[in-house]
Amino acid sequence: MVHEVPDVDDERAARDGDRDGAEERRATSRGLIGGDLETRARTARVPPLDHPFVLAPYRKDGDEEATRAFVAHHPLHIEIGFGRPHYLIDLARLHPEAHVLGFEIKRDWVRAAATRAEREGLTNVRVIEGDARPHLERLVAPGTVDGLHVLFPDPWWKKRHHKRRVFTADFTALLARLLAPDGDLVTKTDVPAYVDQMIDEALAHDLELVGQGSADPMLAALPRSHREKKCLELDVPFHMLRFRRKPAS
Repeated sequence: MVHEVPDVDDERAARDGDRDGAEERRATSRGLIGGDLETRARTARVPPLDHPFVLAPYRKDGDEEATRAFVAHHPLHIEIGFGRPHYLIDLARLHPEAHVLGFEIKRDWVRAAATRAEREGLTNVRVIEGDARPHLERLVAPGTVDGLHVLFPDPWWKKRHHKRRVFTADFTALLARLLAPDGDLVTKTDVPAYVDQMIDEALAHDLELVGQGSADPMLAALPRSHREKKCLELDVPFHMLRFRRKPAS
């Protein structure tokens, strides 16, 4: 019997369905999408986390420069929306020669990632609390990222919420621009319909599918995220995809 992996965010979305309109209005000023980054930072209700492994560009003096310096290192891996930090930490351990930057909007998981990285002596890890999109656009140079990792992104089931998905045309175009010529975009999902969107958007933005599933040695060698472990435990099918920039013709 196949069990569906529970998702707290999905349950909350269903419970709060009547507040969708208010949520979308708030998004224009301080939500996941819309609103100017620096304006949101200035009007944030809580101060940034005080931890040496947490970067807060535009919110803490010196952190914009520190972030630019961190992402200037190569190899560079970036995980977008890391959630529970299992994969991020294991990725940093797997690639000690690389810098690994993680983005996450949930403060508890940002704190957990930073605390664990410090405890385990993984000085090649930094995390940012917030939406990756505007930070990547402003702080990471095109053609410089060796690995982009987007694991089990929120499918945003309702049609009117599809614009919030990671794999929109605009954001996929940004990911394609950021990848180094031999860099990889790694994605995983347990939502079959989302696989089609990932592939369609990738192919439309000069990326080609170069690996799928555990048959691909590179994908098989990567760490397993918390959600992936749950999928395996509950026998829930999921998809792993690896994209690479098409060679210049």
